[in-house]
Amino acid sequence: MNKPTAETNYRALYGKLFSALTRQFGIHHFTEIEDAIQNSFLISVKNWKADNTPKSKEDWLFVTTKNDLLNQLKRNSKLSALEANHTTSYSELNTTDLRLETILLVASSNTISKQAKIVFVLKNIFGLSIQEIAESTLLGNEAIYKIIGRSKNSLQNEFKDRLISEIIETVGDDEILIVEEILYAVFNSGFDSFSEKHQSIINEDLCLESFALAKILLNDFNRESTSNLLSLFCFHIARIEAKVSAGKLISFFNQDRNNWNNELINLGFHYLKKPDKINKFYIEALIVSKYMSTLSFTTDFWNDIIKLYEILLQLSPSPIIEMNYCFCLHKAQRKEEAINLLEKIESNLPSEHIYLSLIKASFLGETNPAASERITANIITKMNQDIRKKYLLETRFINL
Repeated sequence: MNKPTAETNYRALYGKLFSALTRQFGIHHFTEIEDAIQNSFLISVKNWKADNTPKSKEDWLFVTTKNDLLNQLKRNSKLSALEANHTTSYSELNTTDLRLETILLVASSNTISKQAKIVFVLKNIFGLSIQEIAESTLLGNEAIYKIIGRSKNSLQNEFKDRLISEIIETVGDDEILIVEEILYAVFNSGFDSFSEKHQSIINEDLCLESFALAKILLNDFNRESTSNLLSLFCFHIARIEAKVSAGKLISFFNQDRNNWNNELINLGFHYLKKPDKINKFYIEALIVSKYMSTLSFTTDFWNDIIKLYEILLQLSPSPIIEMNYCFCLHKAQRKEEAINLLEKIESNLPSEHIYLSLIKASFLGETNPAASERITANIITKMNQDIRKKYLLETRFINL
């Protein structure tokens, strides 16, 4: 695994600080907590030098952020006597990872949508910028600002008279499923990042943080669905080292399997549990395990995968899953079915969705090469990530 950068560490610290201070000062101070974290990060960037870095960055940032928060509350006359005398240290609060507690809190809300919960967590627990959230969702910047603002207000109103510890005690299967969905969305945002900051197309830290929190979730609640989510994460993380070689993106079908992490693959099979009630994470993990286990992608293989996608679509219908299903139909030489499905998917996704455009270009490559070339050229022109541009230029015939 690559060593996380200083910037990546800030992302993890953001969520830890946000959760620790929310536990101490309450949900009603969300805005002030966000401002205090940003201020402490700015101070650290200005003051930390190679020869002058705190022994414990987390403790330093917690103290600095807490002091900034206290000053804000004093200035705005929002500081209670209890808060003013509260001397809890970061190490005392951080005996367990409080980020999961905050995610469980958000998941427990009855007033905001699942999409809003995911966006709120991406911003406040995993420290993604508005632009990065936009790149990993199908939402515009303005919509994301509105979702975060409304979610903050809704959570504060919904939970204003309740302690976080009391809310967590009421967590059940429904809330855990939402937490799993949130961690799944966060992981996917990291595993296939479109941010220019991640030239390898992987935000590895985001993947590993999602994995770590899922492990805590499994230890705390021991749900089969969480175990299968961890299985899926293991199979994906096992391939990270093989996704890029010599600065070039390598497609799944061309990856050197010797570079896959066998320990993580074995761990993936360990976590893979056939549940009493089939769930989406089990089917997805099963699909990935079959991809990684087969040595030949025959028509029979593709038809087996198609059957699994048909089950998955019954459990969790979405245009993205339909797109993967469509790709498999084409691979199985069921091209008419694939083309008909593609036309349906096009009405449910933005016209310039990258993977939708690539699948369309691939299909047209056989019947209308000129149209295929135009679509791919348009993708490359609008793409900001150099590694993806180079991959498309090298793997497709495009006369630019």
